[in-house]
Amino acid sequence: MALTPLDIQNKNFSTKMRGYNQDDVDDFLDQVTKDYEDSLQKTRELEKSLKHAEEKLQYFNELKDALNQSIIVAQDTADKVKTSANKESEVIVTSAENTANEMISSAEKRSSNLITSAEEKAKEILTDATDRARQLAAETDDLKKKTRVFHQRLSLMLEAQLEQVKSEEWNELLKPFSSYVSDSHTVIKEVLAGELDSSNDVVAETTLTEEPTTVDEPTLEQAAMDPKAMLDLLNKDPK
Repeated sequence: MALTPLDIQNKNFSTKMRGYNQDDVDDFLDQVTKDYEDSLQKTRELEKSLKHAEEKLQYFNELKDALNQSIIVAQDTADKVKTSANKESEVIVTSAENTANEMISSAEKRSSNLITSAEEKAKEILTDATDRARQLAAETDDLKKKTRVFHQRLSLMLEAQLEQVKSEEWNELLKPFSSYVSDSHTVIKEVLAGELDSSNDVVAETTLTEEPTTVDEPTLEQAAMDPKAMLDLLNKDPK
């Protein structure tokens, strides 16, 4: 008869002098009982799983036999369907080839007509674009020539006016009058300073009382031909 956890737990040992410690033995028996119960539980679960696996194996074996039979029937049916499909596909392919040849012939005729029409239209567009491009190139070249002439005239005029402005005569004219009086004439310098202050006051009052006068602004064409008009145009305040 197999040993059970209860047999282990109820086992009693006789005692004698210098025997094992009773508490240690009881603790060990408790641990052995627990482990033995766990082992038995695992064994039962394994036996249950094994039985279930054997039942599934038997089911799959039966299923395999049924599938093999179904495969044989399906293979026979597939062979018949394949033969029928081959015959039907040959008929379909022959019909499709005839239809495709007719469509290709029709498409070639239409494409030939479209290509001819497109080529003629492209030639017309190209001719028209070429004429317009030539006309635009001629107009652009003429405009560039006129612009180049205007630029040259303007450059020469501005260089001439700039040379005049940078001349020593202008520097000499723009010097204050007091610079012509030597440092030894202190009295004359003081008189000139007083006269200049009075003149500045009169000019300021005159400027405030005078009404502004309108002057016709020179056009760009006039400025290109007249240096003075060009200077007036360049010195005009921007609006």
